[in-house]
Amino acid sequence: MLKKATIFISALLIATLNGCASYRYYEVKDADLVEVSYDATCELKDRLTRTLPKNSLIIVSTLLNVDDLSKTSSFGRIISDQIASAFHNSGYQIIGMEMPIDLFVMKEKGALHLSDEAKAELKPYRPAVIVGGVYAPGKKNTYVSLRIVDLHTKNIISSTDFSVPMGPDAKFLLETKEVGSAGARSEPSLEGPGATPAVEETVPPVETETPPENVK
Repeated sequence: MLKKATIFISALLIATLNGCASYRYYEVKDADLVEVSYDATCELKDRLTRTLPKNSLIIVSTLLNVDDLSKTSSFGRIISDQIASAFHNSGYQIIGMEMPIDLFVMKEKGALHLSDEAKAELKPYRPAVIVGGVYAPGKKNTYVSLRIVDLHTKNIISSTDFSVPMGPDAKFLLETKEVGSAGARSEPSLEGPGATPAVEETVPPVETETPPENVK
């Protein structure tokens, strides 16, 4: 009887240890980033505190790492690009840009601080709003915070937060990359209904006259 009890306890301990091991090595599954980005865009639109007319021009800025606002990753780029696509599919014109997060520094009473450089950069496009935010990688999830800022009133008119499980794809995409040089911005691409693509001006090569050879 004692022998049987000993065997039973040993088997129970092995099963328990195996259960702990399987829990310890459980792999987190990836979420569908496209679905996550589109759902977040819907939430941003639903939470708008003022109407944003269709065909409005929107700047979508690349998401930045909250621990180092001069850096992003493939994760930050793809989320912002998918958000831009979602807005574009909803009938808005889109400009994609990389901007330093200090563009979103809020002062007293929720007023947005815009540097003179940022104002000069945005002036030719006359956008209605700018969409941007940050992400914070964790052990099991990456946390994302998004906001829409009205560039006329300088106030936040919509915001949302969500988390993404740290599956293998998410971990790979989260490898940090520099955002060009500090404060650098990429050349904006204009997309949307009625948008006019930029025309590249071709400069003809300058012909140089070859001097005649010395005649003896």
